[in-house]
Amino acid sequence: MRALADDSRIRIMLLILETELAVGEIAQILEQSQPRASRHIRILCDAGLAERRREGSWTFLRPGQSAALPGIRRLVEDCGTREDAMAVEDRRRLAEVRAERTRNAEAYFAAQADKWDEIRSLHVPEREVEATMLAMVGNGAVGRLIDIGTGTGRMIELFGPRASSSCGIDRSPDMLRLARAKLDDALQAELLQGDIAALPVADASADMIVCHLVLHYAQAPERVIAEAARVLAPGGRLMIVDFAPHELEELRGAHAHTRLGFSDGAMARWFDAEGLTTERRETLEGETLDVKIWLGRKAGPAEAHPRASNDKRGNEERVGDKPRRRAA
Repeated sequence: MRALADDSRIRIMLLILETELAVGEIAQILEQSQPRASRHIRILCDAGLAERRREGSWTFLRPGQSAALPGIRRLVEDCGTREDAMAVEDRRRLAEVRAERTRNAEAYFAAQADKWDEIRSLHVPEREVEATMLAMVGNGAVGRLIDIGTGTGRMIELFGPRASSSCGIDRSPDMLRLARAKLDDALQAELLQGDIAALPVADASADMIVCHLVLHYAQAPERVIAEAARVLAPGGRLMIVDFAPHELEELRGAHAHTRLGFSDGAMARWFDAEGLTTERRETLEGETLDVKIWLGRKAGPAEAHPRASNDKRGNEERVGDKPRRRAA
């Protein structure tokens, strides 16, 4: 409670209870110098109310592990703290920070839409990634498919022939136009413009959701996963494909990446929070970037989705003819 006995620290707590933020963003929203904001952050971290997460040259702040945190959450709601005039103004500035992030990403996508497949292939060996994805899902039907951040529609091309219906969602109209031009009419795919953290589809309307090399653009990855869990039917599966943690800081500016990869631990926490069980995970090593694939299933009666068969040999799992190390 002593750690919270300051208006600035209360404001910081309210912000990080909304979403994880970079320290510089917190200073911007509070309209304080970064050293002053950092002093308040240190006090909150020392009390266990907040914790820092380093990512390249950025430091993010999120709620900590203190046993007092659930009580503080209830206190915030019971006392109407979020309706305080200063808190309302902070949320307005938070919305501006998010909007600026979104504008930067959308400008990049619009400029690169016709080259997107080419740029993505420079990051990872795409053929190996797709072969591993198919092996993890297995040979059966995938049911109702949703591709989050569909881009050029490649995931619909990959899984659509085994789906009863396919829906691609992307925020960029340029990407959707490209996907419409590229996808075969035989796939009968529905393409919708929408936010990956606020999917324009009903609850429990998907059997399989794919999020392929998209999550590193998200301001709040946990919200994207929560939204996917909402849309999944009981027994449905979520496949996340993204980069392992890395230090390629230039990807922030050159390619609008918000996050420099994800760890197994972070993904497991987000899955657990939304009632998703991690069924399988794989790591594909690249010369510059490693790719991680996580396959989760929503609790509930599973439908007829055969799991991929495992060819286990010691501590390795084979993908085609090439052995890969099983993730720890």
